[in-house]
Amino acid sequence: MLDWLTALFIGMVQGLLEWLPVSSSGQTTLVMVDLMGIRPELAISFGLAVHIGTAAAVFARYPKPLVKVLDVRTFTSQKKFYWLTTIISLICALPILFLLEATFDSQLWTGVTITLFIGVALILTGIMLGKRPRNAFKAISEGNLADYALVGIAQAFAVLPGVSRSGMTITTLLMRKFKETEALVFSFLLSVPVSIASFVYFVVFGEVSQVGLCYLAIAAISSFVFGYLSMAFLVKIARNVNFSKFCILFGSLAMFLALLFWLLG
Repeated sequence: MLDWLTALFIGMVQGLLEWLPVSSSGQTTLVMVDLMGIRPELAISFGLAVHIGTAAAVFARYPKPLVKVLDVRTFTSQKKFYWLTTIISLICALPILFLLEATFDSQLWTGVTITLFIGVALILTGIMLGKRPRNAFKAISEGNLADYALVGIAQAFAVLPGVSRSGMTITTLLMRKFKETEALVFSFLLSVPVSIASFVYFVVFGEVSQVGLCYLAIAAISSFVFGYLSMAFLVKIARNVNFSKFCILFGSLAMFLALLFWLLG
């Protein structure tokens, strides 16, 4: 079960990995389920709710771009991209989330199955990252309806453990030929509304409130601190590391652990 030290550690893992396309929620779920013995459904809910900390880190790191895109008094092409993508993402995420929660009572999720699922999701993410084009040239302001829909749908699938939100959004943006630097920052900005929505949903309807909001607060603060401090550094690393291979490696390791747990089970 959660305690303050566990919550602090979970927040640290989420904050450090949020900016990398390796699924921070998948990694925190693996830590909670496989190392701490926390129930998979609670681990999934808690891991998604903790994203409120890194959403606050985006506010702190990019206040001007975020305030600019959130200001609806004037409506530019970039704001249109931002808000329509967010709306599409939230609409598409709800049925996925409901289907996920419907499985919580079916005894589907165990330490073995959640580890296996995350492993498969990480490998698929790695394959997607490996296929992204490198000759991006479009500005965010040049987005069209097809771009909004594809990026929104891609981000929606990040409610599933092991599916990287940043990996899905950045890969989709690059596949649509958007400039890498703009895609990276835009992905950060897109995370804020979705993270806030996840936090509210799991606090109100999920099991997170049952384990104590104080632990969620500790994890969120930890996530904020480590997310803020590591953002610029990890973005720099992300440009020089092949995260396609990284995801496939971690996914394969998760699948191996699932097989090991099953054999020992």
